[in-house]
Formats: sequence, C-alpha cells, structure tokens
Amino acid sequence: MSGYIIYHYNILDKQGINELGSLSLPILKKYGGELVVGSSVTRLEGSPYTHMVVYKFDSKQRAKAFYEAEESRELSKLRDRVTEGFVVFVPEYRNE
Repeated sequence: MSGYIIYHYNILDKQGINELGSLSLPILKKYGGELVVGSSVTRLEGSPYTHMVVYKFDSKQRAKAFYEAEESRELSKLRDRVTEGFVVFVPEYRNE
C-alpha cells in the first residue's frame, strides 16, 4: 500500500525555498519516492497555508524511512527556517 508525505506551508524565505527544493529531490530519489504535487494552492476552506508538496512512496515503510533518514532530518532544519506549516503521513485509501 502506498504512502504519502505531505508538506503544507507558507514560504518565509523565497531564496531558501529554492535551496530546499534542490536538496530534497536527491534524497527523495534515494528512498524511492516520487514528487506528485509541488505547487501553490488555492484555499477553499480552512488552513491559510499557500503551498503544498506531496511525495508518494510505494509503501508506508519507505515513506517512514525517508522521513526518519538523517538527510531528511538535516533538511528539516532548513525547512523550519524558510517555511511555516506542517507535515503529515497519509496512507493510500482503498475502497475494498
């Protein structure tokens, strides 16, 4: 079952967000992830956050390995400086 890691945030530092993006992709590839959404969003209800990045992994275990990897933890420090928001894990939904 696939798993998704979703970052939903506002950008605080536009130059820093470009650095974050370029550093993230090699780590994502290393853990078998795929970038499926990476853009600004239009708020219809609720959260005031303006951007979203969604990574898809072929399993919950791979998503967890990516998120807990030392490389990802280091990027979290940069992410905390250049964005405000939250991150969640979402398992694939199957209507069976």
